[in-house]
Amino acid sequence: MKSAVDLLQATEAHARKILREDMDPNYQYHSPEHTFQVVEMVREIGLKCQLKEDEILILQLAGWMHDIGYVKVYEGHEQVSMEMARDFLTEQGADESLIEAVVALIEATRLGHEPRNALEKVIKDSDLFNLATPDALVNSEKIRWEWKYFCHREFSDEDWDSFNLNFFDNHEYYTEYARDNFEPVKQEHIKKLRKRIKKRGKKQEESDRSVLEYQLDEKDVELERLKRKLKKIKKQRPDRGIETMFRTTYRTHINLSDLADSKANILLSINAIIISIIFSSTIEKGIGLDDNYLLVPNMMILAVCMTTIVFAILATRPKVSSGKFERKDILDKKTNLLFFGNFYKMEMDDYMWGINEMMTDANYLYGSMTKDIFFLGKVLAQKFSLLRWAYNIFMYGLGVSVLVYAISIIMRP
Repeated sequence: MKSAVDLLQATEAHARKILREDMDPNYQYHSPEHTFQVVEMVREIGLKCQLKEDEILILQLAGWMHDIGYVKVYEGHEQVSMEMARDFLTEQGADESLIEAVVALIEATRLGHEPRNALEKVIKDSDLFNLATPDALVNSEKIRWEWKYFCHREFSDEDWDSFNLNFFDNHEYYTEYARDNFEPVKQEHIKKLRKRIKKRGKKQEESDRSVLEYQLDEKDVELERLKRKLKKIKKQRPDRGIETMFRTTYRTHINLSDLADSKANILLSINAIIISIIFSSTIEKGIGLDDNYLLVPNMMILAVCMTTIVFAILATRPKVSSGKFERKDILDKKTNLLFFGNFYKMEMDDYMWGINEMMTDANYLYGSMTKDIFFLGKVLAQKFSLLRWAYNIFMYGLGVSVLVYAISIIMRP
């Protein structure tokens, strides 16, 4: 097996050869230079995030290999890159764990993939750091060209600006370093896009108004103005704000649920260790049975630990509902299809029908999301209530048990 340095050098040489010799010259954005920049950026961000050298090595390997799939296919290139990376690293004798880590990071570069760990956050931010460079909007035009050439997808200037504004606005950086250094520059590009769209909209509106005023009499012009005003009011619905609110609330609830589970796991681990120690001391050494003065405090601390464990288990114990719904429930808007417990026993055709019905009714969709958040909150409240009981029992019970231990030792005949 090669050393880490040798493996990185071999991977770099392999990737450079593929990108230089096999890459279609019509790639204006996904050029070899883009890969070189990503490799530099993963190291820069990785060091700022205080990652270990072996973690940075995995990031660099993934950075070199993440776009080599473009030599074979445009859409879905990540899957090809993963296969090519796995084949090459296997030939080099790399460990299976390292290969899987590199492949997972390549998969993380897919658009829409939510990073699951610190390394995936670094490579996500590195792959899209260009959104915060001075040439971000120029690079956007290069991607527009690639989509036209390779995917046969064409956009007007207005549609492309709208698409870019939506993409920039919905994108987020995951590492603290990227948020501090990249996000401000990206926000400047968002402002430029909004100004450009607004300016183009004004010109179009003035042109349309001139044509209308030329063709219509005074009453028709006034009617058209009223129609435009009504249309503008309809467009001012806070749909984006609502979606952001739901997304943020869901993320907060999920993070709180993870926090509750981790706290329960801590209690379970600590009390299991204490019980093991007490039993080993009591049964193997006979302490507390032969020496009756320690029997009471031993039993007290065992009772405290067992009670704490019970409450911690109750806080993490899953609860699943029937998993079925009737079509009448969908038509009456009584079932929330966003919660798996309501459909996991259903056939796919019935579930797809229910989802389609929900998506055609905005009030039903938003209502289901609201109910989902409400019940998530109820579950969280129950979890934290049980955890509070568990921590209180552990804290006060342990204190009293230690006090009884001290008294038993002092009062020992």
